[in-house]
Amino acid sequence: MDEKKSAEKRRATDRRQRPTPFFGKYVFIGRRRKNRRATDPKFSYYVDRYGPRALAAMAVILALCTVDAYFTMYHLRRGATEVNPIMNFALSLGTWYFLVSKYALTLVGIFFLLPHKNFRIARIATIAMICMYAMLIVYHIYPLVFGY
Repeated sequence: MDEKKSAEKRRATDRRQRPTPFFGKYVFIGRRRKNRRATDPKFSYYVDRYGPRALAAMAVILALCTVDAYFTMYHLRRGATEVNPIMNFALSLGTWYFLVSKYALTLVGIFFLLPHKNFRIARIATIAMICMYAMLIVYHIYPLVFGY
């Protein structure tokens, strides 16, 4: 009897007939934060909500991008040249284009990495991005400390 009532309460259409949208309503109200079953793969599942570690890692990447942009502009005003050909092209269009391009490219990376945070390759890429930005910041600070 209970099964019959619960079957009547179900929706007429099966939600599993269509794929889950990349940016759907569950991004903000979803409950899934980890894999559901112990038998699910450990490093290859999607979640509805991201934990504080993943969000902190993405915030660190954005912060390092901001510091890199500041130091890049500082060194360019003192006669340095941009080595990255993409950023050099954006810089040739103007400072505003340079900054927007820099943040846009970083955000594209973040928007790709965040949904894939539980995939091994995305974890490695996140750590690599943070390490590369950190090394770039050290590269920017070195001439300030030891001179050009």
